[in-house]
Amino acid sequence: MNSNALSLRKWIFSKTFQRKLLSVIVCTLIVSFSIVYIIKPNLLISGGLTGLSILTSNVTGISLPLLIFILNIPTSVLSFFFLDRDFTFFSTLSILLLSVFSSFYQKILPGFYLTKEPILACIFGGLLNGLGMGIAFRNGTSTGGLDIVAAILKKKFNITIGSVLMGINFIIVSSLGYFFSIDKVLFTLILMFINYNVVDKIQLGVGKQKQVLAISEKNEEIAREIYKEVHRGATYIKGVTSYKKKDVYILYVVCSSKQLVKIRQIIKEIDPDAFVAVSDTSEILGNGFRELSV
Repeated sequence: MNSNALSLRKWIFSKTFQRKLLSVIVCTLIVSFSIVYIIKPNLLISGGLTGLSILTSNVTGISLPLLIFILNIPTSVLSFFFLDRDFTFFSTLSILLLSVFSSFYQKILPGFYLTKEPILACIFGGLLNGLGMGIAFRNGTSTGGLDIVAAILKKKFNITIGSVLMGINFIIVSSLGYFFSIDKVLFTLILMFINYNVVDKIQLGVGKQKQVLAISEKNEEIAREIYKEVHRGATYIKGVTSYKKKDVYILYVVCSSKQLVKIRQIIKEIDPDAFVAVSDTSEILGNGFRELSV
């Protein structure tokens, strides 16, 4: 057995792979249920390419699972060429499972819907969709689509395109007003607001920078691994414990919410007994974050 085969075997049987695989399965089961039984029957949409698939399906009658698969092919191809193995594999798997589970739900209960009350559809559609997406993001995986585009631009050009993605979603949602009614646009905005807030809660504040303080006997090893895996530097702060008057070095790291998931895993794997405190930051200025301005 060659080294590549051994490496692949080790990757597949690793705890990280199994955890991410489970999170993708659970995520797509929940999100596809929300789409098929709540969002689509009420002529609402979610964000991104999945939302565009729902809108196109409602307008043209084309199969929703087929649209989810086809519209996400270009981003999956881009991910293969520009992003790492883990991200590409789980993003592509997420797209495939979302398409498969959507087809499954449509076939076992054709024509079924959970509610036709718009406000209930907004609430429960947003909750379930946010729950599924939150599980994926919490475990370091992606739901594919425009997330892949964002990851490529961030990796290759260090461009954060939150406003661009928001603009694309705005165009998709606004199309509802043209094809259906302004009411559908307003209800969709409520759904998306609930959706993103649920994701934020699960992800402990998506989009905000985090500061991590860790006290461990293995701080040097943890710092090296964080730099290797997350490409974030760390600072040692000299401290003294109040009870035993023992000299300690506190590891200080600033990172994004998505990077926090990996950093917590690294600390837990190296030193399960480490003391770790995580908090939000109101603003970060300097190298690697926002440019310092006067």
